[in-house]
Amino acid sequence: MGTVANPIFLPIATVQHDFETVVTDVREGTVPFEDFWISCYHQNEPSVHGKVRAELDEKDRHLVLLKGRDGVQIERGDQLSITKTRVVVPNRTYVSPKINLNPRVPTQITAFDISPDGSQTATGYDDGTVIFESTSVPTKKYQNMTSRVHAAYISSLRFFPSSRVLLTAGADFKLHILPAEQAEAVVPVSPVRTLMGHTRVVTDTAIVSKGRNVLSSAKDGTIRLWDVSSGRSIKTLSSARWAGINAISLGESGNSVFVQPHPDGEDHPTVSPSQASTFIDPREVETTGKVVFAALQNGSFEVFDLGTKNSVHKYEVGKRVLNAISYSAVHDLLVTGSTDGVVTVFDTRHLSTPLTSFARNRASIEDLGIRGHTTDAEVVVGTEDGLPYVAGVRPDGPQVHTELIGPDCDAVRMVRVTENGAIWTAGDDGTVRKYF
Repeated sequence: MGTVANPIFLPIATVQHDFETVVTDVREGTVPFEDFWISCYHQNEPSVHGKVRAELDEKDRHLVLLKGRDGVQIERGDQLSITKTRVVVPNRTYVSPKINLNPRVPTQITAFDISPDGSQTATGYDDGTVIFESTSVPTKKYQNMTSRVHAAYISSLRFFPSSRVLLTAGADFKLHILPAEQAEAVVPVSPVRTLMGHTRVVTDTAIVSKGRNVLSSAKDGTIRLWDVSSGRSIKTLSSARWAGINAISLGESGNSVFVQPHPDGEDHPTVSPSQASTFIDPREVETTGKVVFAALQNGSFEVFDLGTKNSVHKYEVGKRVLNAISYSAVHDLLVTGSTDGVVTVFDTRHLSTPLTSFARNRASIEDLGIRGHTTDAEVVVGTEDGLPYVAGVRPDGPQVHTELIGPDCDAVRMVRVTENGAIWTAGDDGTVRKYF
């Protein structure tokens, strides 16, 4: 138990969002040279701004040179660098086809996922629409469009392990299971199963193992375990004091050892959730040995043993609303993000005390992901201010490793990290971006 100390504030390095257009104009001879801006910010310190000039090399007229001005230094390598922070641009961008279909239709992406086999993406919008797109044929879009499968905005999308079925959740309290087969035309898709039971907005979902069971969380303070084949709820887990749940993260219990508060005021370790035994409903498949981390609106996170359905740990992170949470059993790490911009990192082998906490400003943390090796783990952070970044947390403590350039001050609501380390982002500008 306990609270998180004041966070360490990390710097922000930004590049003019359309600088790639500047470089392209110079390369194509539209203009002989042009400048773009680079800015650096740090909490409670004066901001710093400088320019970079893009111009053609005198000998190789296909090579664009970048020359720093106003104190900016440029080093040419695999990536554009600003001091010791990498600045990367997406290597693939998907603009919402809804922008071309009808400019008046909302294009804010409120949910996103990439299929496990990497063949397609699913984007959900604030009008309840879902669109599938192929990643392997970027010039020829394979789309299935649903006509508002939800009556309100899409809050979560999760592909099943097969990559051909999608779980959707919405602000209309419902979950749907959709076929996700690719087609060469815009084809309406109808849900094959609808899951109902939550009494407030469904906020997040997770797929259990091979997909016979799924999880959902909601602002009604519950996590529900569902049987997919029947569409019925198996068990309802309730958060502390029925606090609304903003996000969940599911994983193997791994090396995690959880701590329960004790009446004498001290914390006592419990057995690993995988060692507990309980009656398993015959509809459950591979729930034993798994844990669910829940980010609560009351400023705490709670851990549930999915096998026993018991709450095994609670932690108060302070007077801030938790908006995002990500757990990695491989890294033994738990990361939480709050609506006031604070990221807190825990070692799940010692959950009683956080490893560190950091922030850049007070913009809400919208989503989190964990990438890298076990010894050099990084946290991918999606933010409301449209300045997503990658922070190193192990072994050298919190520091910004990479700035993800692309959004023009539009909120980044979702981040996804694939097994090969690729990062996907999506948000309010209706654009999906892939990095690395």
